[in-house]
Amino acid sequence: MAEVVILGGGIQGLSMAMAAVERGIKPIVIERGGLGGGASGNSYGIVHGGLRYLQTLNVARWHRSRRAQRWFMERFPDHVRPLKCVMPLYAGKARSPAAFAAARGMERTMETLLHAPAAPLAAGTMTRNEVLELFPVPERGLIGAAFWHDLELRDADALLEQMAMRARTGGATILLNQEAEGLLCDCKVRGLTMRDRTTDSHRSIHADTVIDCRGANAGHWPGSSTKGIPAPTSATLAYNLLLDMAPPPSGNALAVSCVPGSGRSYFLREQRGQILAGTFYRPAPGTREPRTSEQDVETALSELRQCLPALDFERSMVSAVTAGLLPDTDGTGVQMTSADRHLQPLGPGYHILLSSKLTTAPLASEGLAARLWPAKVQKTSRTGVLQNA
Repeated sequence: MAEVVILGGGIQGLSMAMAAVERGIKPIVIERGGLGGGASGNSYGIVHGGLRYLQTLNVARWHRSRRAQRWFMERFPDHVRPLKCVMPLYAGKARSPAAFAAARGMERTMETLLHAPAAPLAAGTMTRNEVLELFPVPERGLIGAAFWHDLELRDADALLEQMAMRARTGGATILLNQEAEGLLCDCKVRGLTMRDRTTDSHRSIHADTVIDCRGANAGHWPGSSTKGIPAPTSATLAYNLLLDMAPPPSGNALAVSCVPGSGRSYFLREQRGQILAGTFYRPAPGTREPRTSEQDVETALSELRQCLPALDFERSMVSAVTAGLLPDTDGTGVQMTSADRHLQPLGPGYHILLSSKLTTAPLASEGLAARLWPAKVQKTSRTGVLQNA
């Protein structure tokens, strides 16, 4: 009998497995396909934590994101690197040098008061000419740019493989191509049934605890005995375009908007010598799989043409589209939620853990692990070898 079964082999499930083994628990991780086949492997790949959250005075989210950046830098320094996020500033717009200076001052104050981890590198400003040398943004009204540093994943797949290796080193068992079909219940959850998608064979696993980290499918079960479980919804489709165009210099992400200096921003950064543009969103109610349409691609290209009218964005330039489903507030997909959620719709024994961002998924996992196993604390070295705390 297993102590805990974790459903999902993305960033949430694997960080939950790492948090478990760091406390001496040996979980079984079940993934219906390969590692990171959902939103984790298809995200834009930024670990946020910069000034963007202070623009809306969301101090709690800023502080949590800074802690998340430290988690990645301490545990996987070879898989992340600083990313310079450049936001062009335009005369007469809310995004101005004065507003940026005020936000930076607030950040320094928060760093002192909350003892927040430092940013990967310092923030600053750029001149108009420096911005234009970086990328052909609209020139009318351009007065310069502000920049801050987040983290970018060097290779999401490689990171997830490394996380899986560390979990295995601590005693976790990771089963791929296994689909969870239903929960085993009497007065409480006692495990689950699953199907091997390769052999089409069925088996049961008995466990004291089941932690559902399946993202868009968390809380949803095909078996009649588990239908009707109150589950969160992930009805917002998020997608990115990989464009065969000359990108900004490596290590830079450029924020562009349809109305220069205001409104919704998209980021452009280098990936494999091309431009990764995103993230684009649309409601996708009632869906479980992240599928984009030709209309989605054309909508994204149309937005980019408005952001950067000096460039031609053609359909033939799109070399790949990556997509995932993100949590929303009510199942319509219109409004995403920024809160990480821990639900227990069936009481003790069954937990749903759902993060709104790749950034904070590890913190959500560690928080749940601390509640489930408060007395079992170990620490892990950079190589993933467990040591007594």
